[in-house]
Amino acid sequence: MTMIAITMRMMRHSYASGTQEVRDALAQDWWSFLNRALPGVPVLPLPNIGSEAVALAQALSVSGLILTGGDDWGVFPRRDATEEALFRWAERKNLPVLGVCRGAQMINRFMGGRTSFGFGAEHAGTRHALHVVPRAGELPLSPVPPEVNSWHNGGIRPDDLATGLIPWAFAPDGSVEGFCRADGSITGIMWHPEREQTAQAHDINLFQILNRGNA
Repeated sequence: MTMIAITMRMMRHSYASGTQEVRDALAQDWWSFLNRALPGVPVLPLPNIGSEAVALAQALSVSGLILTGGDDWGVFPRRDATEEALFRWAERKNLPVLGVCRGAQMINRFMGGRTSFGFGAEHAGTRHALHVVPRAGELPLSPVPPEVNSWHNGGIRPDDLATGLIPWAFAPDGSVEGFCRADGSITGIMWHPEREQTAQAHDINLFQILNRGNA
């Protein structure tokens, strides 16, 4: 049975008394999108508990992993450690992984690439065109989206993409908006499919990577 794990961002909540509480959180938009993209597939939000999250994923027979957006690297070290442990585990198990925005940047980082900053003027709270490079293989790229949303200050320049990752979508400024591994097991995108008012066909197609081997 397919079981998809999804990571959560961390947030600090301040009470009127001045007390602060750190919380794991996942936007409600994700549930609406995943219900369209992966109907009937159970999705498990994993807490930010470091490497212990791997034991939870194993115990529940997780068969695919979504790394979500929010929080730059270093803001919440526990989240960084959780996602790195889960990614390394999924890679060893040859499980499909899909990263969204921060998640794509994390995949690139974990595989030896780099993130650059200063993209905010063109990419934070905007929409922009998407240039897609056709390629053969497992990745479903049709229909091509005319434009995508953009909410990031950190981005990936082509020269900073990790060895083994293939870029297939670019923003007008040349930064990488979508990449994959040649075997189709890893995909990263810099836009947020869950934030569209209506789930887009191309985004739904992309998420079928998580059903790889479970059809």
